[in-house]
Amino acid sequence: MLRKMICLLLLSAVMLTAFAGCSDSGSADSGSREVTLTEGWDFSSGFYPVLTPERSTTYGFYLYAANFYETLVNYRDGKFVPGLAESWDISEDGLVYTFHLKKNIKFSDGAEFNTQAVKKNLEAIPVNLGSYNGSYGTVSAIINKVVEVDSSTVEVHLKTPYYGALKDFTMLNPMAMVSPNAFNPDGTVKDTLMTATLGTGPYMYNGATDGTTYTFVGNPNYAGEKPQVESFHVKVIPDADARLLALRSGEIDLILGASKISYDAFNEMKAAKGYSAIVSKTATTTRLLGLNVNKAPFNDRNVRLAANYAVDKNALVSGLFSGIESKADSLFDPELPYSKVDLKPYEFSKEKAKALLQESGWVDSDGDGIREKNGVRLSGEIIYMTGASMRDDLALALSAQFKDVGMEIKVKGMEMMAYYAETMKDDFTVSLNETYGVSYDPYTFINNMNSKLKKDMVAAKALALTDNGDARIEALNSAADEKKIQEAYDFILREIHDNAVFVPISYMKELALFNNGKIASYTFNGQPSNVDVAGIKLN
Repeated sequence: MLRKMICLLLLSAVMLTAFAGCSDSGSADSGSREVTLTEGWDFSSGFYPVLTPERSTTYGFYLYAANFYETLVNYRDGKFVPGLAESWDISEDGLVYTFHLKKNIKFSDGAEFNTQAVKKNLEAIPVNLGSYNGSYGTVSAIINKVVEVDSSTVEVHLKTPYYGALKDFTMLNPMAMVSPNAFNPDGTVKDTLMTATLGTGPYMYNGATDGTTYTFVGNPNYAGEKPQVESFHVKVIPDADARLLALRSGEIDLILGASKISYDAFNEMKAAKGYSAIVSKTATTTRLLGLNVNKAPFNDRNVRLAANYAVDKNALVSGLFSGIESKADSLFDPELPYSKVDLKPYEFSKEKAKALLQESGWVDSDGDGIREKNGVRLSGEIIYMTGASMRDDLALALSAQFKDVGMEIKVKGMEMMAYYAETMKDDFTVSLNETYGVSYDPYTFINNMNSKLKKDMVAAKALALTDNGDARIEALNSAADEKKIQEAYDFILREIHDNAVFVPISYMKELALFNNGKIASYTFNGQPSNVDVAGIKLN
């Protein structure tokens, strides 16, 4: 509360002094065809779109990759549409995907986009994903060979059919096409990509930065419709309150992404004159708690059920999320493919939560508000990645709701690498995170439920209590009949729900907040988490 009051006082001071924007970004000039955005991280990990926890300390660049790189196939409004491939064919056995490439496409360094470039990119993906190969879509792990039929036709042969293959080809990480000049002979990437982008998208980067602000310019070789914004800057501002002040002062023009601004601030600015605030129509990810079913106390189904009943999602959505997010009753947004499964929600009920815990022998014998059993306290720890707006507040709110039913669940925020290391040790009790997002859900999240892969130990708990759980995932992956695919989803999602492995909390959406004196509108693309500068229309 004190922090919020200080921020409001600072905002008032900004308005009274009316200082009109910093000239370094050019955003104060209404006639400028450039805009300035902001992020809490920098681009020090480089500009290669294949990202893993081993390759980068942040996934931040992935949010910008669509400005510089393109994929063979795009995904918009639930449909697959041409990307760098103008069309494609799939063999009857599902093993061969033939892509017919668009012609007269060049990368920003002048290299030709052709089947040779596609082959080099696809063969380099496993090299650069390393131990994470298959974690960002299954296709990269099941490519048998890539065949150049001619200069504009390429065949991708798979080792086994995969029902989600086409969706995988839409993923910027790892399927974005990069200039063949970016690769070493062994498939690793050159240091060139630390200071440059080498893609076919509308923009490019050539190293222009003062260490705080990065400048991106138009790609002269871009073959698509030229965007209104000719160049853009990304200013590094780690603190969310400072970002808001920068928008009010004119130092930046817009803030894109729900992780960069609190909902209170978003709603406040929505009501302020001179600013527009919009929410994506499409849900992007599901906020969730992953419960470790192999570790006490969540190896007890009654405790997992109690955790589901203890979370007041409506209160979180209306209070913490200001009504912008919507209550999640299942793991995936029902609008996602195969995800509309009839499940009875675990509605908030302290009474049911307490009764379930009592039934399992968890009682508060010493009157301190925390239940015990055989001398052991009913306790655990929520671990989560720091750096995103709302996660700290959400973790604390969840901890408080659990305490109301006698569960002592502490919170521990961690940097990305530390968080992944902790979950991979499989020693966590509760993980607060999100599903992977529109690009990857539900296909990749479902695939990573295969415990043999050991790619995501939180997801791997999903079917840990189900007989032949891994085999069911493998059978789904190779299924071709739509009816059988849906039946598999029905079974898997019911098993997850009945065993109360996750606590779905809310379906997230993306936010855009901008100065409407300069920017007329912003359109979220088919993957709303991606920052799409070409979607900006200027006044």
